[in-house]
Amino acid sequence: GCRTDQDRRDQGRGLMSTVVPRSLGVTQRTLAFVATPAVIVFVSSNVVNFGNLGFNMIFSRLMGPELFGVLALMLTIKLAFLGVMGAVQTAVSQKIAQAEQDENTCSEQALSRINRVLMSGLLTFGILLTAGTLLAGAFGVQLGLENLHLLLILLAAVPFGASLSLLRGVAFGRMNATRIAMSANVEMAVRLIGAVLAWQAGFGLTGVVAAISLSIVAGWIVLTDLLPRMTSDVIPNTGKVARTLAVSALPFGLLQSAQVLALDGDIFLAQAVLPAHEAGQIAALSLFQRVQFFACFALASILLPGVVIAARNQTGLRSSAFPVAFLFFAVSAFLIATAAIAPKLLVTLLVGPSYSDAAINLLPAVGAAVLFTFSYLTATFLAALNDRTGIAIVFCAALAQLAFMAASGADTMSELVWIKLGTQLVTAEIVLIDP
Repeated sequence: GCRTDQDRRDQGRGLMSTVVPRSLGVTQRTLAFVATPAVIVFVSSNVVNFGNLGFNMIFSRLMGPELFGVLALMLTIKLAFLGVMGAVQTAVSQKIAQAEQDENTCSEQALSRINRVLMSGLLTFGILLTAGTLLAGAFGVQLGLENLHLLLILLAAVPFGASLSLLRGVAFGRMNATRIAMSANVEMAVRLIGAVLAWQAGFGLTGVVAAISLSIVAGWIVLTDLLPRMTSDVIPNTGKVARTLAVSALPFGLLQSAQVLALDGDIFLAQAVLPAHEAGQIAALSLFQRVQFFACFALASILLPGVVIAARNQTGLRSSAFPVAFLFFAVSAFLIATAAIAPKLLVTLLVGPSYSDAAINLLPAVGAAVLFTFSYLTATFLAALNDRTGIAIVFCAALAQLAFMAASGADTMSELVWIKLGTQLVTAEIVLIDP
């Protein structure tokens, strides 16, 4: 009962190698480089980035700094959940990339069962939590949370987000760039178009958050056929696979948590210590940091299985990592140059004149994001070689960054941004020295 079609292997192995053969001519090497999964996923992720940028450009203007700050908080909560579930995605991709074909066919049957259990359990938990919240409200119990209904709407998408992360892990492990791109872009399109339609229909912030939840479901639908149908046979290694994934996911969970803490943690702090207007400015700066990070985030998902496959097949590690390194430095150099040359124009163009006060802090904000992304990619590369030291460094630095912000008594936007830049500079230096 552990057999799947051969083409499931061919989608990622051999047909889309991350390594460009040195024997090819310049033109052939260029074309081969463009056809690598790293480039395909990079282009796709930046189409998604462009759509997300459009989303923020539209709603930063429609909502204004105060309401946009609340939306940014909801997006941060969503990203925090998906980031933690991204640990499962990374662990799955590593397992799929490491395994030989016969082992993988059985593993995917086990993953299919795990996926079913994961969705069922989270769906049940979500229903019970929602019911409990509604009952508490009916009996007049005040839970003390603003915008609780928005959190419940996000909660409805949690089971689908968990399954989506697992399925994307399978796609990345197979290096199936086409399906990865399809899922990400469908999710972005539903979020952007659905949110605009909901706002225009008069549903306000509630409708926008509902569109965000529906987009997760849409991205999940695209990948639902990746895993084989469960057979009636008992899969003896299901428990073993689940335990292996849980252990493997723990360090990647720390890395994903570090991403949320390092890049978006100041949004929570700003809501507590800064006036609403400045908190909205911090949200705008966070948008630029997300643009930089998520332009390269998918590269990390390609980097890990690519390095694992290269190590398993004893091919060049440098060749497997080169497309990722090249694209990271290219996009980072472009964003830093743009932020240095025309910060006010960039801020006004992307989020509107109401956020022009953030322009003075744009360069250090982008610089902090570049440094964090470098540390993140380096830690991922080391993890692919079974070295988790980089992950520990990045996570501890993210905690230290928030601690410095809180302990310093920073009460201005500039102070928070410069603390972030300094912390990430030191982190990048430590991670670079570690290898």
